[in-house]
Amino acid sequence: MWIRLEKDELDLILKSIPEGPLAEKLRKPVDPDTAAFAAAVQTSDDLEVDLDTIISRGDDDGAFVMTWTWVSNERAGLPPSNDDGEGLHRDHIL
Repeated sequence: MWIRLEKDELDLILKSIPEGPLAEKLRKPVDPDTAAFAAAVQTSDDLEVDLDTIISRGDDDGAFVMTWTWVSNERAGLPPSNDDGEGLHRDHIL
């Protein structure tokens, strides 16, 4: 699961939990090259990336970059929506 937290939200969580592995993960600094890798992604109408995205550096010179990919209902095998789609959205756990 991925949740974007603002600094004040993160600080509140860190004040509320004991020291340990979770607190260590939450305190881990952002990779200083994140914005450079994000900016290097070739985006389109169907592929977007946030500048504060998550990256995972590989063993060679590069990184995986978390992106947003648009998938239509049709491609996902779902029926088309008859309205703005808000009433049809459901959370799915993969």
